[in-house]
Amino acid sequence: MVGLSCGFKKIYYTTREGSFKIPFVRKLIKLLRAIPIPTGLSNKKNFAKAIERIVKSGNIVHFYPEAALWPYYEKIRNFKYGAFNFAVENDVPIVPIVLKLREPKGIRKLIKNKKDVTVVILEPIMAEKSNLDKRQKASNLKEQVHKKMEDIIKI
Repeated sequence: MVGLSCGFKKIYYTTREGSFKIPFVRKLIKLLRAIPIPTGLSNKKNFAKAIERIVKSGNIVHFYPEAALWPYYEKIRNFKYGAFNFAVENDVPIVPIVLKLREPKGIRKLIKNKKDVTVVILEPIMAEKSNLDKRQKASNLKEQVHKKMEDIIKI
């Protein structure tokens, strides 16, 4: 849904390194331009360089700031710092995307047992231009994005 909502821009998806060890899944996620999030320290620099190359070429890197996708979960959980650190480091905005659930209506209500999903794309949010250190800028950006996303869930 995220890929479809972003039109023709190339999107790279971050995913657990372990996903690349599952035979069928490995092939699928490579087709979808997945990038493994390294678990070891030695690959973190390569990962950061890859993210930098992608965003500097005008493409999008998709992160789950909660560090995991929980299908049909209806709240915004706590965020990790990864996406926000990369946004500050590369001076690019965060584009918050909320997957908002709603009850199906009409005939769909009779044939569907799960909720429908609406993709809500918010305005891009840049880290503040200030004399704060990068860690504090990332923290402030993380809090700002979290609040905006929670506000959408409450509507």
